[in-house]
Amino acid sequence: MTAPLLIIPIALEWVVLVTTLAPVLYPGKKFMRRHPRTALAIWFGTLLSAGIATAMALLIATWSIYDTWILLEANPAGSQNWLLALLVSFAPWLMLAITGVSIALINLQIEPMISAAKNTQPLLGAASKPVMNFMGAEVCEVQLPIALAMTSRSQILISNTLRQAATDEQLDAVLWHELAHLKQNHFALKALAAFVRLLSPRLAASKALVAEVHELCELAADQAALKKVNEPTLRSAHSLFKIL
Repeated sequence: MTAPLLIIPIALEWVVLVTTLAPVLYPGKKFMRRHPRTALAIWFGTLLSAGIATAMALLIATWSIYDTWILLEANPAGSQNWLLALLVSFAPWLMLAITGVSIALINLQIEPMISAAKNTQPLLGAASKPVMNFMGAEVCEVQLPIALAMTSRSQILISNTLRQAATDEQLDAVLWHELAHLKQNHFALKALAAFVRLLSPRLAASKALVAEVHELCELAADQAALKKVNEPTLRSAHSLFKIL
C-alpha cells in the first residue's frame, strides 16, 4: 500500500495558513469581541486543526519509510526502481523541513504586528483566609497593598485593600466577574494557551493566542457579570481595581 504522500503538502499548507493568518485576522474583530466564548472556541479549534494536520503529515511521512523499505526489499540495489524508491523516501521529510523553515521566516515578519501580552501575575502571600461564600464559590482574602481580585483553580481571591475600598455594589460586581471565570473554566483555558505557547514559542499564532485568550476571558466574564449588575458599577470597579 502506497502512503498517500499528496496529503502531506496539503496538510502542511493548512498549517502555514493557520499559523500565519490567524494572528492577523482574528484579533480585534467586532464579532470576536461581541461573542468572546465563541471566539475562544474558534481560536482553539483553529489551532487544534493545525496540530492535527501536523500530526497527520508526520504520520504519513513515517509510514512512507515502511513503504520505502518494502520497495527496496523488492528491487535489487542500483536498479531504477530502487533509486526511485530511495528518492521518494526523502520527499516527505524535505517537505516538512521546507515548511518548518517557511513558517519560521513568515513569523519573523508577522511577530512585530502582534502586541505582546502583559499578564501580570502578582506574588501572593502564602497565607489567605476564607471570608465568605459567594454563590457556592469560596472567597479568600489575601494581604496585598493593591486592590486586586483574581481566581485560582477553585477559589476567588481578593485583596484586603480591595475589600476595604470597594462599595457593596462594586464588590458584588467584582465577585460576579470572578465567579464567571470559575464557572467557565478560564483558568484551564489560560493554562492550555500557555502550554501551546510553550510548545511553539516562535509562532506568532501561539503568542497571539495567549494575549487573545486573556482578553476574551475577561470579556466573557464581564458579559456574565452584566447579567447581575449594572454597567456603570462594573465599569467603576474596573477603573478603580485590578480585576483579573
